[in-house]
Amino acid sequence: MNGPRASIRVFLCDLPSLATDTKVRFLGCVRQYDVNTGNLILEHNYPRSKKEAESVSVDVNAVLEDLTSEQLRVGAWLNVIGYIRDSDAPTPSFSSSQLSSSQPNEASETVTAPVKVTPRPVHIDAVMVFPAGAIALGEYERILRNAQDVEQRMRYTGWFETTFLRELKPNA
Repeated sequence: MNGPRASIRVFLCDLPSLATDTKVRFLGCVRQYDVNTGNLILEHNYPRSKKEAESVSVDVNAVLEDLTSEQLRVGAWLNVIGYIRDSDAPTPSFSSSQLSSSQPNEASETVTAPVKVTPRPVHIDAVMVFPAGAIALGEYERILRNAQDVEQRMRYTGWFETTFLRELKPNA
């Protein structure tokens, strides 16, 4: 199967602990938009035990022509699909068509758990941004947390590797 690799659903607070170049999908609320740089600052106060909401800078230059002023307004909830980049590294310049053509062949990849690393400052290069609409935030958080728990249990028991991967590669 050819095409871009799948994104993993994560909470915004998980982004600093994921490996560089991981393709992610997350939800965030617009705190600020910098017109000069094309960067959004998104935040999500999850988990609620933290005193200050987690935030991340999202480079939307590659998708800017698809965004509306409504989506860039402070307080708008957005879904973002993009790649994790280290904040101290220079941001590569790319277009969404380059991303699609540069992805490895999905058939040769194995599906694995997200690689966890020591948390560090990161930003996101967005390849898609779309409005979350009228979202029940507590319900979203509960469902995503439960889905992550199930995926973790499946990996722990080996079901994921023995069943799911076998279905992906029936000749293996």
